[in-house]
Amino acid sequence: MRVRTVMRRGWKVFFWPLACLFQLGLIVGTLALGSRWMSPPTPSETPVPPREASPLAADWKKECPEPEMVRAARGELDDVDRLLRASRYELALVLCRSFSERAVAELRYAFQYRLGLCLEGLGHWDEALSVYRQLASHAPSMRTAALAALGQARVWLRMRRPTESKALLCDLLRRSALPALRSQPFLADARYFLALAAPLELLPNEPPGPLNSAPVCPRASDWSLDRALDWDRPGRQPTPEPLNGQEVVEVQPGGDGLVRIYAAQIAAQSSLPSLLDRLAEQAHLRIEWSAAARRQVEERSLIVALEGASLSETLRLLVEPLGLIWILADGKLTLRSEEEIAPAELEARRLADARRSLREALRAYPRHPLTPAAYLELGNLEALTGRLDEALAWYGRLTQEWPRSPLTVEAYYNLGLLRWRQGDRAAARQAFYHVVDRAPAHELAPLAYWRIGRMHLEEGEVEQALSPLRRAVHNGPGSSAQAAAVLSVAAAHLLTDNPRAANAILWEHRELVSRDSYRHVAAFLDTLARFRAITDRRRRQREAADLLAALLTVQEDPLLGPEGLALMGQAYRELGMQEQMVRFYQKALKQLRGPLAATLTLELAEEHWAADKLEAALPLYQKLIAGGPSKEGKRARLRLAEIALVEKKPQDCLKFCRELLQEKAGVETPAVLRLMAQAYEQKGEHEKAIRCLSGQLP
Repeated sequence: MRVRTVMRRGWKVFFWPLACLFQLGLIVGTLALGSRWMSPPTPSETPVPPREASPLAADWKKECPEPEMVRAARGELDDVDRLLRASRYELALVLCRSFSERAVAELRYAFQYRLGLCLEGLGHWDEALSVYRQLASHAPSMRTAALAALGQARVWLRMRRPTESKALLCDLLRRSALPALRSQPFLADARYFLALAAPLELLPNEPPGPLNSAPVCPRASDWSLDRALDWDRPGRQPTPEPLNGQEVVEVQPGGDGLVRIYAAQIAAQSSLPSLLDRLAEQAHLRIEWSAAARRQVEERSLIVALEGASLSETLRLLVEPLGLIWILADGKLTLRSEEEIAPAELEARRLADARRSLREALRAYPRHPLTPAAYLELGNLEALTGRLDEALAWYGRLTQEWPRSPLTVEAYYNLGLLRWRQGDRAAARQAFYHVVDRAPAHELAPLAYWRIGRMHLEEGEVEQALSPLRRAVHNGPGSSAQAAAVLSVAAAHLLTDNPRAANAILWEHRELVSRDSYRHVAAFLDTLARFRAITDRRRRQREAADLLAALLTVQEDPLLGPEGLALMGQAYRELGMQEQMVRFYQKALKQLRGPLAATLTLELAEEHWAADKLEAALPLYQKLIAGGPSKEGKRARLRLAEIALVEKKPQDCLKFCRELLQEKAGVETPAVLRLMAQAYEQKGEHEKAIRCLSGQLP
């Protein structure tokens, strides 16, 4: 009985799953039969007999790679381009090296060109030059060889080697009218590179920093490689024109004359001097050679194909790479060797040529991506010669015409430097604030903050200086401005009579300020802070010796600035060395403005008065009075009243006293009334003197 019950229960457990499976099978079968009945009948496929292999096709397969390999290589080339545009040069370098040797001829040169770009992007200058040089030597296309030469010139510029770069660029531009190079987009970049190479020989090569007040130059390392990739896009190569040996030298009439030259290899049969002679003849110029210049170019050979170039540009491309100087004046073309020109005249000519080359590039290609760099360099060249207004105009054009260019940061920084040099501190601060507002993470931002704080210190606004100086400290790790900002903050604390805060910030950044460039200034500020913080007389005497040693060590370090000179003068005064105090105060007052300058002027005048040097003290007192209402001005009036009383000039004394009483605020009325009483007594007006002594105005 129990067995039957178990069997019955087992049957009930498996019945419904089996029924569901049966129904699912029916549905699937029905759908399959319906789809078979509804689909149209397919025709029977007839077998195609295999074709016999053609011997020509077999030969073609031996010479050419499989299409799948070509497509794979082109896909890898596209991957390399994407990595280069994303600045992932390491990964692109791996792909280029793996495909540059086993790709077909056309793609192999494309991979080699990108290999040079990868190395250039990584900063491996020597390896990049080697790759570009090899490509220029073996590329079958003149266009590819020109791209490789332009890559070499660009690397030389990044290395700040303008001479090597100019030689390659001049050779490329001399052949710009050849059919394979005519109207190529990279010729515009070559023109700009040649123009930007000239300032590198003239402008100082110093990074921006606290001790460098020269305008900032555009950095060649910031140039993007995207345009260099765009140049290598495949396109139809022009059919080269046959060189039949015929030479064409034409000069169109006009202001500078447009030159058209098409010449074959200029060798012994047709030397470069003869070409220049014919060029001068076509331009209706008399030509004059020096013996050294003619000897220098007699055996040189060039390939020249120019069209639509100005006469000055043509002469620059032909003779300057060979070490010659050309002078065009009064209908005469004079050619000299560089060794025959005085150094000062040679530098002046190079400066003029650099300006002219940059302006010609701007006229030829006014909206080129390198136009902002040309604007910046033109401003720097004008600033180098002291033409600050012209330099400011070029920087202003950059910020107005190219507001989105990264070089606007450098332009605003240079604007701030030149405005500060002109004495317009408000405009300088505004320009520096543009730097930090546009690019707070830029390397110039901490320097801009530091210069803003320094200008506040120079104007005597010590409290306002602390905020930008602290920003320079906090935002400038790794920057040269950070240590300078720490020293400036310590100096500001000392000027506000807070020596403990000065000592604290120097101690916090002791590793930074203990470097060679900042060690002596930091030691002076730290010793002065400890000297002022000590109240014990014996310890103060011991610190006085250390302070004097620090003063003798620091001398007139440019990092101190005028506020540092003021602190040195104060330190000498506290040590009782009045003559040294006067010397440093006088130096500091040449640059200081505002309340701090007024304080130093009063202290200096008081020192002269105490030393019975009235002829030196009086102009200082009068300067304080002319500066407007101030605490120092009131002290100066009171002292002038005392001097007038001593010199038996009671009327002048009473005049100064009345002016003091009119100001009311901050005036010691009892002291003024006592002086007035003495002045009235000198005049014999005793009743008025008595009223003054009783505290009443007469």
